[in-house]
Amino acid sequence: MNKQQFDVWKSDVEPALKSKVEEYHLLGYKSADEEQVWNCVMEKLEKIEEPIRLHVLVNYILTLKLSEYMNRITVSSYKESAKLYSTKASLDDLLGEIETHASTNRHLT
Repeated sequence: MNKQQFDVWKSDVEPALKSKVEEYHLLGYKSADEEQVWNCVMEKLEKIEEPIRLHVLVNYILTLKLSEYMNRITVSSYKESAKLYSTKASLDDLLGEIETHASTNRHLT
């Protein structure tokens, strides 16, 4: 899959993206936006080896199920939380090292 090809088509499929977002809003998912829908479709298309035509891309957008979209959002949220947790743990380790180093230097004087 050539991601650059899809980036060029993104403006062409904007009406389909807007339609899908409006559908999700009508179903009560007000936080849905075009970028999230686009990223979800791009993840689905990454698995396809053969070249994809514009009408196939539009079909993927318009037939994206709410459950697929919500699964992607949930997994992304978990991944982000894991990154924040690992970053916090790394920061805690770093702060511990700084405190250890600072207390060691205090004893030298």
